[in-house]
Amino acid sequence: MVAADVCGTGLPDIHYVILLPPLKVCLERVQGRVGHGFSDLLVSRDLYEQFANAAVDRRHLITEPGDHPAELAELISEQLDDGRFRYSAF
Repeated sequence: MVAADVCGTGLPDIHYVILLPPLKVCLERVQGRVGHGFSDLLVSRDLYEQFANAAVDRRHLITEPGDHPAELAELISEQLDDGRFRYSAF
């Protein structure tokens, strides 16, 4: 699927990252949201399992993103520079 998406851009390659914290963290975040219409933990668990079991090259996953957005942004930036998240359709 990613290959078709990359080809559709006309670009030789893209960088992509999937943030997939542990299930427990995801469920805690769903429970902790205020004023958000999505709160079904069973559906959240099912969606999580779909992402966790998807046929994705593991190098594109960040499974321990931490709690600080600035640290996560720095981690992604460093690994972008190293080419970890590059995907080439060709």
